Amino acid sequence: MSGTGLFVVVGLLAQTMIDWFGITVELHALPDWLVLFAVPGHVAWLLWIGNIVHSMGIPHKVIKVFAYSVLSLIFGGSAAAVGWWMLRVNGAADDLPGGLQIYVLLCAANTLLGALPWVVRRLLRRDTKLQTVDRVRKFNLRGVFGDEPVGDRYGQFITALPGNQSLQLALHEKHVRLPRLPAELDGLRIAHLTDVHLTGRIGKAYFERVVELVNETEPDLVLLTGDLVEKIPCWDWIPDVFGRLRSKHGSYFIFGNHDIRIDERETRRRLIDVGLIDVGGGWRQAKIRDVDVLFAGNERPWIRKAADPKTFPERGPGPNLRVLLSHSPDQLPWARRHDFDLMLAGHVHGGQIQIPPLGPMLAPSRFGVYYACGTFHRPPTVMH
Repeated sequence: MSGTGLFVVVGLLAQTMIDWFGITVELHALPDWLVLFAVPGHVAWLLWIGNIVHSMGIPHKVIKVFAYSVLSLIFGGSAAAVGWWMLRVNGAADDLPGGLQIYVLLCAANTLLGALPWVVRRLLRRDTKLQTVDRVRKFNLRGVFGDEPVGDRYGQFITALPGNQSLQLALHEKHVRLPRLPAELDGLRIAHLTDVHLTGRIGKAYFERVVELVNETEPDLVLLTGDLVEKIPCWDWIPDVFGRLRSKHGSYFIFGNHDIRIDERETRRRLIDVGLIDVGGGWRQAKIRDVDVLFAGNERPWIRKAADPKTFPERGPGPNLRVLLSHSPDQLPWARRHDFDLMLAGHVHGGQIQIPPLGPMLAPSRFGVYYACGTFHRPPTVMH
């Protein structure tokens, strides 16, 4: 959709340019149904632009204004199209002006041309040969704590809506094959936590239960890939949440875009004080089962630094493994260039919005929804 999406921008400006230069455009009236057919294309290219912009290191307040603008254009434009069609059916609407006809044609083309690539991506986006098992245990935490673990009235309202899954937890056990995994590390258990978002909207008891369930899996490693704490009052939760994580070989973390909404240096200090290992913008090497394992962090584009590959130890002849913690899947090309075996990422929440059976519609990534969730092999790197 990205290719046609670029051309749609021309359509948006077409009417303005026509009026500005006094150009006369003679078009036959479009079929009324084409306006409705164009609506998915209108929505698709706005979502595409939204995904791209949200993947950039733009300040939160600017992103928020942009997001509301995109949503207004999506719903406003769609409603206008449906309203025009209804009036047209009743003979109460004139033909669309030339510029809008061009826009409708481009959106209709986006609907048509974007459908096939979307289907192909849906079928091919995961590398199922690498992921041999996906056992899921589901927990409904509503009512488990006596009082609901919701910290404010807005949270209480949202979580009470029918179909809301905020208090439901799914623990996935996945067996992932790494082509270059040393035999000594076969069966290594990694607990991957990401986008925890401590805000106070969901109470501390919920996250304490999450940590209990993680510890019950007896992980060898805990790797946290950002968006951990974003409200100052939640600093006091760190010992009872992150401080209780248990693993045989340590818990490593990086930050994401939400972590910089408060003093990130203070958040780092507090996490380090409870025993977590910071690899944001740096790296550490550990010996696990006689294998040298390098853990590196990449917090781009929001925190503009990444581990310096020039300082990495050489792989050498002995068994070794390189693991990258990245908040965004957009750093996959960086991971591939620097020869990482495994990359763990978050940020896209499995698709910020999913519509069954269409799947993820919104993912803040320059790749759109392609890497919204799953396991991917882009040699030499496997990304989850």
